[in-house]
This record gives sequence, structure tokens and C-alpha cells, in this order.
Amino acid sequence: MQSLAVHLRALTQEQLTALVAKRRDTTIEPAPQTADQLAVRLLHPSSMVAACASLTLPQLQVGEAAAALGDGCTTARLAALLGVPEGDADLAAALRRLTGLALIWPYADGFAAAHLSPMWPHPLGLGPGAAELLAGRNMNELRRLAKVYGIPVAGRGKDELIVALVGWLARPENVRRLVAQAPADVRARLAALASRPAPSFHVRGIMFGSAGVGLPWAAERGLVVGSAWGVEEMPREVALALREGYVAAFDPQPPALPTTPVEPRDAEREAAAAASQTLAAITAIAGTMSGRPVPLLKTGGLGVREVRRIAKSSGLDEDHVRLIIELLAAGGLTEASGTGLALSAAYDEFAAAEPADQLLDLVDTWLTMPACPLAPADSTAVSSRVLYWNEGEEMILTGLRALALRTLADVLPEGHATDPGALADRLAWQSPVLTDQADEDLHRYVTGIWREAHRLGLLAHGTATRLCRSLLTGDADATHRHAQAMLPRSRSTVLLQNDLTAVVTGTPSANLLALLDGAARPESRSGAWTWRFSPASVRGALDAGSTPADLLARITEVAEGGRVPQTLTYLINDVARRYGRVQVRPAGCCLCSDDETLLTEILNTRSLQALHLVRLAPTVLATAKSQAETLAALRAAGHAPAGLRLDGRPAIEIPQRRRADPSPTEPDSGDSFPLPRLSDPADVARALLGNR
Repeated sequence: MQSLAVHLRALTQEQLTALVAKRRDTTIEPAPQTADQLAVRLLHPSSMVAACASLTLPQLQVGEAAAALGDGCTTARLAALLGVPEGDADLAAALRRLTGLALIWPYADGFAAAHLSPMWPHPLGLGPGAAELLAGRNMNELRRLAKVYGIPVAGRGKDELIVALVGWLARPENVRRLVAQAPADVRARLAALASRPAPSFHVRGIMFGSAGVGLPWAAERGLVVGSAWGVEEMPREVALALREGYVAAFDPQPPALPTTPVEPRDAEREAAAAASQTLAAITAIAGTMSGRPVPLLKTGGLGVREVRRIAKSSGLDEDHVRLIIELLAAGGLTEASGTGLALSAAYDEFAAAEPADQLLDLVDTWLTMPACPLAPADSTAVSSRVLYWNEGEEMILTGLRALALRTLADVLPEGHATDPGALADRLAWQSPVLTDQADEDLHRYVTGIWREAHRLGLLAHGTATRLCRSLLTGDADATHRHAQAMLPRSRSTVLLQNDLTAVVTGTPSANLLALLDGAARPESRSGAWTWRFSPASVRGALDAGSTPADLLARITEVAEGGRVPQTLTYLINDVARRYGRVQVRPAGCCLCSDDETLLTEILNTRSLQALHLVRLAPTVLATAKSQAETLAALRAAGHAPAGLRLDGRPAIEIPQRRRADPSPTEPDSGDSFPLPRLSDPADVARALLGNR
């Protein structure tokens, strides 16, 4: 730690600011005030793990090689171990990166690296270092070894003597010259032990498999050293020296991503179409969920059967349903209750927003969504249910999404595309610490992220879109402009056609959508949104409280150019003429009409005999059935009855839009921990300089 503190005191304010900006966890308040305090934070294992998470594969490989060589490792020794020239540019770049993160620093004509043991306890498959093994020896044993090595012992304490012994063993030529004097069988066993890739095997505190047992000649010369377990292990310095011709892995060049040309305009058009379809899918699924809550499994999540039901009722494929359900839940647009999953009050606010804002909300939700619904099925998974979240997956997926988008945006210039097959290998090179956490699921996750990003318009035809690139730059204004270019402002007008269809090119506004959904039947919600008016749909609007004149006026107001086809006007007037000729009052209930002939017809209709109608007066029929049952039966028989209240006012029938009950506000229990506050890196650097 002292050598790191010395190094930190030698840094300029700009260098200190850059360092703590990269190692932000070290600025948690109270911020470090001295170099010693900062060094303690930098060397904490959790902080080093966080720093290593930002390293590429070659940078980690250089770090592991440095850990194997230990304190004082030089660029020349690292180059020799990695099989590259001493002046190799990639090695120099990796060393600059490691030094910039204070994972290594200048020390004794080389670099300090012994502190990396928590990260690499067995670097390159090697055992403990000589310093660790010799620390358990007494002074007499250390003096005997010093005599063998020709190291003076006068005036040296135990620590100084160990440093000298380790320095001697760290020179490969010393070890090889000593081993050359060993009997042939000992040399063979030492060579086998040196090339052994794995550390000793432990089970419940017992160590097995030490190949150093029974090598007294080597033990007397420090080539194997007894450990605390009573067995003998080879110091890593000795093993490295005896690995003749050994070269550690070093992959400075990333795996190539195969590319194909793509027309940027085609990609942008495809992205816009995909984003529009996703918003339309949300509207369709929300319409399905408005009718009744979606039942959840008792063990958690949404079952496959329910996913298929929603897909069928909304006219979508199951993949789209899975993605939308996950996005709605992760964004707080749905809530689970005792009756199932329902739209939350937040959904209404989302639905009223402009399409571009809706898309950006979805993208923001997706980046941290704790599920990957479009990943290929896991053959080992017990269930393929939706909304079955895993906290560990959330952290991995959040990192992978950002990494995948950034890698594609950085590597692929505009006009070039790739495929997901090679992307996983590239990400594993780009961020090994993150991808190792995904383990065997990496390729599944990358494929799912690829598919989902295409559905949201972040990728199209295998390339990053302008929306994706602006999102990664952090330019909120540019991101919003690109989202608006993909999804123009919602349309407030509709094209009405003679065949009773209504067409909206683009995304309809919330008010227009409510009007058309209430007066016509949706036929398509992708590309151009279409509806069809029918007697039943117009009657539904009248049932919901609209008068014929009001309905026609509202439709005329939103019609393009104010043009309403005669066919639609005739339809509304015809339904209005027949609407309410029969009025149903809840009395058990009664049917009232001035048209005595019509009541006689109803009384004698065979399909209505189940109502058990009774004529109370020439203009009144009565039934024991409820008002709702009677209305349904009359409509099924082809009539257009109007419901009335007891006082004779119209009984407005508004379709119920189900929303989840708001979550109760609970008092703060005091159990939650506040997020840590981070100090400004420049302020930390100034404080450190002032306390040198």
C-alpha cells in the first residue's frame, strides 16, 4: 500500500482527477483526503473487481501475467512471457490502461503487481508465490536457503531475507542452473510439477494432489516449499522458470465481425416500421387487458396458455406478446393484484404521450429490463413463463445490452451490418468479466438482445440506427429528434372511405384512438391503422352515451377535410332511427314502446321465449330476467333496444377499462439504505493535493 501511496503523491491534479473519475467507487462520501486513504480504497478487492470489469481481454491477460510475475515485473519480462517484442504497441497500451486505473503502478524498475492476488489467486495456473510460502519458514531455514543461493544474511531480518530469496528465484536463469544439478528423476518430476495447470485440490479443508511430496532434494533448495497444509508446493517463480518455451495467452486483436453493406435509408425505414409495430402491439395488448385482468400463475409469472390467448385475441405473434408484457411490467404500466395483471394508472399517461416519447420511454425501460423474452428457449429451463424475473439476470442483461449496442455502434460504420452469430465472441473479448457472468447463456442473451433491439428500432438490418447512436452519445436532444423522425407526431385526423373503413396513416392520437375504438371495430394496427364501422359498432357508441348527432359531429371533426362518406352517415342515421325504439327498464324488467305492433312481434318471437315476456299494457311487456340479459337477448334477435334507468334517463353503457388498484402508500420503515453519494473527482483531486 505504501508504494501505491507514494505513486499517488507523484501524480498531477489532472492525473488524479482522471484516476478517481475512472474508479468512481473510491469517491463515495466521505471522500478520501490523503493518498494513504485513497490507496486503501483502490486496493480493496471489490474496487479492483469493479475496475477489472471495464477491461478488455488483452488488458486482463496482461494483468494476469503481471500477477504471475509479482512485484517488480518489468516490461521486458512481461513481453517475454506473452511472446511479444518488448516494444509491442498493444502491450504498451494495455500497461497504460492498467496503470491509469491504478491496478499496477511503477515500482522497483518495473511494476507493483503482488496486490493482484485477490483477482488472480492462481495466475496462469500457477501456485502460491515464493514470498507467501517462505513466510511460514523460520530463520534457520531461510538462512540455509540463502547459503544455497549465495545470498549474504548479515544484518537482514526475516522480511528482508525473504525479499532477497524471492528476488533470486525470480531470475529464471538462477532456477534453471540450480535444477540442472538435480538427479534426472528429480528434474523430470520438477518439470511435470511446473507444467501442472491447476492448483492443488481442496475438499473440506483437506488438500490433495500435491506433486511435490517426496522431493527432499528440491525441498532443501527451495524449489518446492512446505505449505501450511503439510504438503510441498512449487513457488510460481520456480514453475515459470521451468516452463521451457511457455508463452501466456495474449489476444490483442478482437475477433472480426463479418460485415455486409446496407443502405442506411433502408435501415432507417425498417427501424421506423418496427418501432411503429411495437407501439401498435402495445395498444392491441392494452385493449385486451382492459377487458379483464390477466390471470397469473400461483407460483409467479404469466403462463404460456395465457400468452397464447393474448396473442390470439390481439392478432399478434407470441414473441411480440412476450416482449410487450415484459416491457409494460418493467415500465410500471401494469400492476399485479389478487385478481391478476391489469393496466396501471400510469398506462393512461403513457398512452396520451406522443409516439416518439412513448418509444424513448420503452427504450429506457428495456435497457434495464430484468428479462430477455426473445432469447431462444433454454433447453434446461423448467418453464417458459413470462414475468419470472431473476435479480442476477437483471444485472447481467443491463450490462450486456449497453455493451452490445455500444460495440455495434463503435465497430460498424454507417452503411455496414453484421449478424448476431459473431457478436457474442466479440463481446467476450470486449468485456470478459461481464460475459463470464452470463456463462452458457451468453449466446442466448445476445440473440435475444439482438431481436429485441430490432423490434425497438435501435437496430435494423443488422446495423445500429441513428437513434441508437445518438442514445449512446448521451445527447438527449438529438435522440429525441431521431425518435421523432422515426415516429412523427400522432395523427389527429382519419381518412373515411365509402366501404365504411377508417384509415390513419401513422399513429393515431389518444383522443382519435378512443373515438375510433369506441365507434368502429379495429382491423389492423400495423402500418396504416384501420377500423370498420358496422351497425354493432355504432350501436356500441350510442350505448356508451353518444347521441347520433354528437357522434356524427365528432367523426366529422376528425375526418380529413371534414369529408364523411354518405354510407357512414346513412349507417349512423339508420342505427339511430332504430335505436331506442324498444326501451328496457329494470323492473325485473319491462319493455316499453309506442309501437304496439313491434311489441307484439317481440312477444311472439320464438328465440325470445326464454325471457317469458308478459304484456302488461299495449305498450309495455315485462320479464323476470335482468335488464342486461334482456338487452342481450333482444340484440341477438336483431333488435336495437335502448336501456333506461328507473327514472327514464338513458342507461349509458361504457365499456369498462380495467386498471389495477393503486398500491397503498406504506410508511417508511427505515429499513432501506440510501444510495451512496459520490464526490466530484476534481474536488477529491484538489483535496489530495492539499494534503500531500
